Amino acid sequence: MLRFLCLCLLVAVGQPSHAQPRQPVPPHQQAAHVLWDVMQLDRLAPVLRDEAVAEGAEMAATMFPRGGTGRWLGQVAAIHAPPRIQALFMRGAVESLTTMDPADLQAGLTFYGTRLGQRLLALETTARVAMLDKDVEAAARAAWAQAQRRSTPRAARIARLIDAADLVDPNVAGGLNASIAFARGFQAGGGSSMPLAEGEVIQNAWAEEPELRADTESWIGAYLFLAYSSLGDRELEAYIAFAESSAGGALSRVMFAGFDRVFTQTAHDMGLAAAAEMQGRQL
Repeated sequence: MLRFLCLCLLVAVGQPSHAQPRQPVPPHQQAAHVLWDVMQLDRLAPVLRDEAVAEGAEMAATMFPRGGTGRWLGQVAAIHAPPRIQALFMRGAVESLTTMDPADLQAGLTFYGTRLGQRLLALETTARVAMLDKDVEAAARAAWAQAQRRSTPRAARIARLIDAADLVDPNVAGGLNASIAFARGFQAGGGSSMPLAEGEVIQNAWAEEPELRADTESWIGAYLFLAYSSLGDRELEAYIAFAESSAGGALSRVMFAGFDRVFTQTAHDMGLAAAAEMQGRQL
């Protein structure tokens, strides 16, 4: 930290006296950058890229049975490059922050700045990396399902957290938005020999809603059950209390707004890339 401050001072002193001052960063943009840092999203972004590449490999097996051009996974990685994820997240978060009570934002950031808050974020990222392994994901889903069947106290707390943080509905909505965006991108890229009307695109996405909801509920439960396995009950109760607060709800909405922008845009771009890959051309 001291080295960083010294470098900043050297840069400032070394500027010509006639250099123009930088334009001030708008408050909501500043807040979005603070949010990105406090929520450790720089650690999460590479994981999101790796998840997308893994899903892209699965897609390739069905969409490009002849192997495609060989550029597909590289394009998937570029679409989900961490700097791009950050830029998209910022746009969605800034829009949401304009409607947020500054007091709620401060309370939310204060919570996540605590030792417990930072530990929670680290545990979430570690679990997400682990679940990139399909065997780990399957084991986590099985453990969560078994805990639910046995009505264990920990399963009940995780279920309360999911409800308190309202994690299912926004994730399902985000999944539907991404599905629609992919279809639009695929059609815009000329991937459909018989393009669908907009109403048909939306109808097809909604037809997947029950399956998407069931998978979302299973994945979120398994993910949190795995991520918080080392937490004590009192720590988990403290987290549930925060999730139920106005600050917890407001911060959650900003996070969803940011990532909805990420996944909607990247899904659209994936549709374009898939159409190009099927036609053997480069974007």
